[in-house]
Amino acid sequence: MARKGPDVAAIDVGGTFTDACLLRDGKLLTCKVPSTPSDPGLAVAEALGRLGWADLLIHGTTVATNALLEGRLGRVVFVTTGGFRDVLAIGRQNRDPADLYSLEPAQREGLVPRELRVECQERLEPDGSVSRRLTRNEIQRVVKQVQALKPETIAVCLLHSYANQAHERQLGRALAKLGVPVTLSSDLAPEFREYERSLVTAANAGLVPKLRDYISGLQKRVRPTRVVLMHSAGGWLPARIAADEPVKLALSGPAGGIAGVREALDAEGISTGVAFDVGGTSTDVSLVGEYAVLRSETHIAGLPLRTPSLDIHTIGAGGGSIAWLDAGSALQVGPQSAGADPGPACYGRGGERATLSDALLVLGRMPHDLKLGGELPLHPQAALQALKRLDPAAQARKLADAILRVALAGIERALRRVTVERGYSLDGMALVPFGGAGGLLACDLAELMGLGRVLVPRAPGLLCALGMLHTPASRDLSQTVLLGDGVDAFTQARHAAKLLLKRGKADLLDCGLKGPFRTHSSVDVRYRGQSFELNVPLTPGWKREFEREHLRQYQFKRRGAPVEIVNVRVRIEAPAHAPKLPPVAARGVPRPAGVQGKAAVYDRDSLAVGTVLIGPAIVTELSSCLYLKQGWKLTVTESGQLLLTPGSKRSTRR
Repeated sequence: MARKGPDVAAIDVGGTFTDACLLRDGKLLTCKVPSTPSDPGLAVAEALGRLGWADLLIHGTTVATNALLEGRLGRVVFVTTGGFRDVLAIGRQNRDPADLYSLEPAQREGLVPRELRVECQERLEPDGSVSRRLTRNEIQRVVKQVQALKPETIAVCLLHSYANQAHERQLGRALAKLGVPVTLSSDLAPEFREYERSLVTAANAGLVPKLRDYISGLQKRVRPTRVVLMHSAGGWLPARIAADEPVKLALSGPAGGIAGVREALDAEGISTGVAFDVGGTSTDVSLVGEYAVLRSETHIAGLPLRTPSLDIHTIGAGGGSIAWLDAGSALQVGPQSAGADPGPACYGRGGERATLSDALLVLGRMPHDLKLGGELPLHPQAALQALKRLDPAAQARKLADAILRVALAGIERALRRVTVERGYSLDGMALVPFGGAGGLLACDLAELMGLGRVLVPRAPGLLCALGMLHTPASRDLSQTVLLGDGVDAFTQARHAAKLLLKRGKADLLDCGLKGPFRTHSSVDVRYRGQSFELNVPLTPGWKREFEREHLRQYQFKRRGAPVEIVNVRVRIEAPAHAPKLPPVAARGVPRPAGVQGKAAVYDRDSLAVGTVLIGPAIVTELSSCLYLKQGWKLTVTESGQLLLTPGSKRSTRR
């Protein structure tokens, strides 16, 4: 029988589990396997093999993120304009709020040691005009100096190259003859602000050797499956582009989850939700509206990387987050994590320190006979022993409850940061939990936030992978233009956007993708004299849109004040073929599969559309576990999702 279309797989590598799903002939296959931190590609290949392989693999990876967090970058030689050798070390003269009053503030991460920074004698003005010409002799001198430093990779960021690429291209062609990768800032991030552009160029160069090896190795492992990679702005890139621009993979996995949340909200006709993904090592929080919100910078390891990403806020609180007592004997949870190996004590793999997962197991929020991912059994006694080691004098259940409350407080702060602290009303908003442990905390967080409904998507522990199936190939490009608000500003900005769109379409076509492509153009705008910008659509009414957005975010606007367009941004998307999940198959009245404490335990596959449960109850499935608190009601919607609302205490019914 002929296939209905290509087999498409999506695999997201998390700190504890690697999640995989495959769309084949209209059917969805899923699996979870333990992650392999020493070589993430092993778990990816194993998961794909279990699903039966595929024509296309959309991959969300943490390799770039972990390399930045751990400082495991290639040996970078950084080339810049004479006099700007120390830009990376000086940075911006701002300090982290947590470090504001420290007598010994933390040193800024410069990425490249001073001895590996090379000065090139040339100079451009802000308008791109040449102040000091780059000579052939100077190019030869720089190449010799760089070669003597034995680089694994090279970053080139010359002053004002966003306005004129000529000098960087001349230097780049000469340096490429050394046989190592070269990253040009004018290709990667042609935007003003020398520190941010220098930083993202150096970071990208440092990631190239590791990500090229990883992507190449993965392609060999899964051949003939074609590999593409999720990027931070919520689309995917062909492997060739991703290998050259790996800094754009910094929030690779979480971006897929946001696409999955948007699909879940649309299925219920809900316009806005606040999503939180509780994984093994961290929690990702994001406000999900009708349109994706991108930010121009991605913050990883304290580094403001000038590359677009979805507006996702991450904190170090996940199921594997370790509970510990600080110098004042105050209880803390995270950011240290037990990871995948050995993992929480309750995994029975040798972990001895108490984690949030251990606390949840002791509190009875997970059945003791549950097998995570369908394979990994839980060990309640090991969890109890870990809590006793943390504080031998404490009663285990009270200590577990304290660990839970500390973790909830941190996640609540993150949820408020992306909603009420930005001027958004919570009225009508839904809380959308996903990740392996999101459902275990959902009712508590809804109560703390004052939210009246919780929407649990289908397969929430696999939502990052499922969301990737909904995402298109996309290319995000930008260019600094610095235009005033004269009558020709819109015309000039639109011309710059057309050039970027042409380049983006060519990039996607070169990788074998076919149109027609969807495009979107926007501009970064500010009042003249301001330091930062707001992004609005590129339309003839761009100034009016800016003033409206300024009023929404800052509660005021400056009537008649001059404004300027700083950057033009474009997105080019290839067509996406979103999967349709099979309908809920269960029929009849659900029967509990067991009891944990006072909570009846149900298998989610047994819950038919229209089923209503009253808490306390536990709902288990392959990818996650849900704890329905007493006083809460669960309803299975027509789309097969779980809608949780505060309700009266009545018996289970259908």
